Amino acid sequence: MSEVKHLLARLDDMVNQARRLPWGHQALVDVDSIRTLVQQVRHALPEEVRQAQWVIQERDRIIQEAGREADQLMNDALDRARALAGDSQVMKEAQARGQEIVKEAEKRAQEIHLGALAYADEVLANLDEQIAKLQNTVRENRQSLRPRTSA
Repeated sequence: MSEVKHLLARLDDMVNQARRLPWGHQALVDVDSIRTLVQQVRHALPEEVRQAQWVIQERDRIIQEAGREADQLMNDALDRARALAGDSQVMKEAQARGQEIVKEAEKRAQEIHLGALAYADEVLANLDEQIAKLQNTVRENRQSLRPRTSA
């Protein structure tokens, strides 16, 4: 995102340093320089999109890992409960402990899942905001390049 921010800052500087015309809010800008910057921003955005996709893939991997951990914890709890099945009191305790372990694993998996979703949403929201700002800047610059019709 830093490359896109840098390019947008350069574009903003170009607009701010442009020679102002004596009437209205129009200014003279170097069209080739602006086009070059727009191309550079377009080139930088796909990297940001790839990063967002990586975040989503990482979220999915974390969710799968949490599911595997929960399954393993549940299997371990069941194995332990079966091993202790000789004594009914021990069996009750083992079942209770197994249920606690399963609940804890499910809770942990849910927390990991929610955290991954929140992180992915934050990254995508930031990307969406940057794209919207870039679109507004480009739209404003294009508008300022269009000749005004006389009233």
